[in-house]
Amino acid sequence: MEKIERFKLLITLSFVFALGLCVIPGYGAERVIPKIGPVRMNVHPSTLEGKTVLLRWNGKYNGDKFLSRVGELLIEQVKNVRIIKMWETDKSTAVISKNAEVSEQVAASIAKLKPDLVIAAQAD
Repeated sequence: MEKIERFKLLITLSFVFALGLCVIPGYGAERVIPKIGPVRMNVHPSTLEGKTVLLRWNGKYNGDKFLSRVGELLIEQVKNVRIIKMWETDKSTAVISKNAEVSEQVAASIAKLKPDLVIAAQAD
């Protein structure tokens, strides 16, 4: 009977410990979520002919290979399409956006190049 009681205590303490980790400041519900205004969809182009397509990779394993293949297929199938591999143009953008500041920096770098379309991939 004593072993069962110890086991129950161990399970209870494990649960309490795990629950405690969930409420540590900076985790879960205590994190501040930025307010975002209304979102408007951009008009989608009817064709990609003559357009600039920017490929955005966040640095995760094989995402660059996937996006490179997407770029190859676009070049094969779309006349006069221009492909920009953002991770080659600006290596600092091949990162996971861990906060709003990093996201804004990456978005600003992309916007400077004035692409008509951006395709992004994580490839976990």
